[in-house]
Amino acid sequence: MVFGLFDGKRLIQQWRRPSDSFRKVPHNFRCDGVVVASVVPALDQALRVEIKKRFGIRPHFVSGRNIKGIRVKVSKAEVGADRVVDALAAYRLYGGPCIIVDFGTATTFDVISAAGEYLGGAIAPGIMLGRDALYERTAKLPLVEIKVPRSVIGTDTVTAIQSGLVFGYVAMVEGMIQRIKSKIKNQKSKMKVIATGGLAMLICKYAKGVDSVDPFLTLKGLQMIGEEIYGRRTK
Repeated sequence: MVFGLFDGKRLIQQWRRPSDSFRKVPHNFRCDGVVVASVVPALDQALRVEIKKRFGIRPHFVSGRNIKGIRVKVSKAEVGADRVVDALAAYRLYGGPCIIVDFGTATTFDVISAAGEYLGGAIAPGIMLGRDALYERTAKLPLVEIKVPRSVIGTDTVTAIQSGLVFGYVAMVEGMIQRIKSKIKNQKSKMKVIATGGLAMLICKYAKGVDSVDPFLTLKGLQMIGEEIYGRRTK
């Protein structure tokens, strides 16, 4: 889970915690509002209770049904809250049409039209999820650090896995960008590609076609929503 504390539009602190230890996030500050993009429904009630206890605030949970500022053209009940928050932030900050590549637990590709329509996208296993699956589901493959090997041709098991993870995902990102652009008629040359998420900097250093890397895109989108819900007092 990623948490961000904003003073107006300025991100002043952010934390990353495993989902089962979110209560360890510091709380020695005052909040005017809390906005949540949750994709783990089993934790929603626990988050509501914890936020109410700490800050005396009923948090706002974003969904495809209540997002404003973009028009969701897919199933509003199914689309992930993080994906529509990314879409809102990317559209407002970078304009449309655009593609968002988010390197999280899953690697997601989201497509926004020039008119601010969320058109859908694609979902693939995240890099760390793939790494962990190799370790857990095979007898001899080790758990490796995700880093760039010296060569795309690994010379031992560790560097071979690292090559597959890093350069394999680079190739996927490049290929998906090309395939998505080919489906957006008359807008291909204007389409911006924005990457976000924990491993965006690593992968996009080598991936062609990414225009901007914005590690805090989702948090910025949540801040935009919070400012609208709780008012300009958050400035």
